[in-house]
Amino acid sequence: MTNVELASSQQLTIPFSSTLSFVIIVFCGFMIIFASNFYISRKTKEIAIMEMSGSSFIGATMYLFYQNLIMSLIAFPLGIVLGSGISMFVNQLIYQYLSYQVPFFYIPYTAILDTVICIVVIIVAQLIYASGFVYRKDIQYMLSQEGRNNAVDQRMFKLPPVIYIVIYLLGIILLITTPYESTSAIVPCCIGAVGISGIVKYCLGIFFRRRKWKRYLADKIQLISISNLQYSLNRAILLIGIYAISTNVMIAIMISQQENPREMMTAIIGFIVVILLLLASIMYKYIMEASTRRMFYYNLYKLGYSYHQLLQIIRKEVFSFYVILIGLPFVYTMIALIQSYIHEGIALDFIIVAVLTQMIPAVLAGIFTYVSYKNSVLQVLKEGVRYE
Repeated sequence: MTNVELASSQQLTIPFSSTLSFVIIVFCGFMIIFASNFYISRKTKEIAIMEMSGSSFIGATMYLFYQNLIMSLIAFPLGIVLGSGISMFVNQLIYQYLSYQVPFFYIPYTAILDTVICIVVIIVAQLIYASGFVYRKDIQYMLSQEGRNNAVDQRMFKLPPVIYIVIYLLGIILLITTPYESTSAIVPCCIGAVGISGIVKYCLGIFFRRRKWKRYLADKIQLISISNLQYSLNRAILLIGIYAISTNVMIAIMISQQENPREMMTAIIGFIVVILLLLASIMYKYIMEASTRRMFYYNLYKLGYSYHQLLQIIRKEVFSFYVILIGLPFVYTMIALIQSYIHEGIALDFIIVAVLTQMIPAVLAGIFTYVSYKNSVLQVLKEGVRYE
C-alpha cells in the first residue's frame, strides 16, 4: 500500500511541475513571437518601397524572414549557452532546498532538446506571420502605418466605459466574498484583468481628454506628457492585460503549493520568469514606439521647449505608465496575499518577498525605459541645447 501511495503521490505532483514548465516555455515562445511581429510591423515603409520597386510577394516575405532568422541564429545559441550556465547555479540552489544531491555540471539534455524544438516552431511561426502580413497589407496601408496614432475601435458591441470599472470592482468583490480556497483567486483575477484592459483603453482615454481640456490646456508640459501617455497605454493594452493576469495567477499558484516544496519552487521560478519576460516585452515595445518620436521632440525643441522641459515630459510619461501598469493589478495581488495570510497563515516573509519580486523588477524596468527613451529621442539635442 505504501508503494501505491508513493506512486500516486508522484503522479499527482510531477505532472504539475511538467505542466507549469511547459506553460512557461509556451509563454516564452509567445513573447518572442510577439516581439518579432512587432519588429515586422515597424518595417512597413521598407516593404512598401520594395513592392513599389517591383519586389514579389515571396521576395518581401523572405526579406523579413531572413532578418528574423539571422537574429534568431544569433540569439538562440547565445541564450542556450548562457541559460545552461546560469541553470547550473540555480539548480544547485533548488537541489539544496529540496535536499537532493546532484552533480554541479548536470544539465538536463531533454530540456535543451525541447528548447531546440520550440526554436524551430518559433521560426516557422515567424515565416507564417511574415507571409500573412505582406499578403494582407497593401502599399497605402504600409506607407501610412507608422504615422497612425489613433487606434480604431473595432468592438462589435460598444459598452459604456463605466462598465469596465464595474467589471474591475466586481473582480475585487468576488475575490473578497468567494469562499476561500488556495486557487479561489484565479477566476476573480481573470475578471479583473478584463476590467483593467477596458479601463486602460476606454476609461483612461476619456479621463485624459477631460483633464487636458479642463486643467492642462495651458500647461505645455502636462499636455504633451498626458497625450504621449495615452498613446503608449493604447499600444500596450494586450501586454498590460497579460501582466495583470499572469502576476496574480502565479501568486495564487504559489499560495496553493505551500505544503509542497518541489512545486512551490517551480511556481516561484515560473513567477520570476513570467514577470521578467513581460517587463522585457513591455520595455521593448515602449522603447520601439518611443523611437518613432524623434522628429516630434525635435520640433518641440524648435518651438521653444528646453532640454530640461523635454526631460520632464518623458519622465512624467514613463512614471505614469508604470504606476498604472503596477497599480491596477497590485490591488488584486495584495487582497489575495492578505486573504492567504488570514486563512492559511502563510508567512509574512513570503508576502514581502512576493511583493518585492513584483515591484523591484518593475521599478528597474521603468528606470531602464526612461534612460533608453531619453537617449533615443533626445540624442540629437545633446549638443547646443538651451537649459532653463
